Amino acid sequence: MTPVHALPDAVVALLRVADADTLLRDADALAETLADTGWAPEVESGRFSAAGWDVVSSAWPPNLSVFRDGELSDVRRDALAIAETLNAEPQRWAFDTEGPDWSGWNADDPRWDDEQIDWLEWRGRGVVVQLFTAPEAQIGPDALPPHLHLAIERDDSPPEGLPRDDARDRRVAADGSVVERWYLVGEDDLPDDLLAALGADPDQRVSAAAASELRMRAGGFDDPTG
Repeated sequence: MTPVHALPDAVVALLRVADADTLLRDADALAETLADTGWAPEVESGRFSAAGWDVVSSAWPPNLSVFRDGELSDVRRDALAIAETLNAEPQRWAFDTEGPDWSGWNADDPRWDDEQIDWLEWRGRGVVVQLFTAPEAQIGPDALPPHLHLAIERDDSPPEGLPRDDARDRRVAADGSVVERWYLVGEDDLPDDLLAALGADPDQRVSAAAASELRMRAGGFDDPTG
């Protein structure tokens, strides 16, 4: 089923391959599948983009978030089109939400302003897909634009995530694939010495990502998802 509001091809293709055995099997499968579905890798670890949409992904455990911001009506139409695409396959996806089911609303429905909007959730093929949208909001001195957030993770991932594993990180830095080392750069709380070693990695993709991460740690530029 093709949604009334057309989504970018890369978004539709990503929804089509969202499962635990293909998209979220491991670091290499995640990066390869994103590239195969039309997402271009950025310099920063785990980041991809397509048609003005952005992906932030990580490898332990494999998961990703898709972000899109813009005019409120456009963001809502895109969110509704994603929900429509997923709801068109009830044999694949089990739907749930703790709030109002806004998947059948119009972009200008007054209930957007009257109701407390919550995540919509779909489960199937070993993954959990969550979708949220919000209007402009003031976060401290900054204004967060209208946006949607599409999250895809394995259904066996612990809610609190995996604890940092120093032995694994050092093993990946020494012997992991290029993609694993690229993802490692973006891991939270990575020690400075390990990040510096990745900055000297023989593969330019890894070393460039490490240099970018070092600049962010030094406050050289803002994290675009922050």
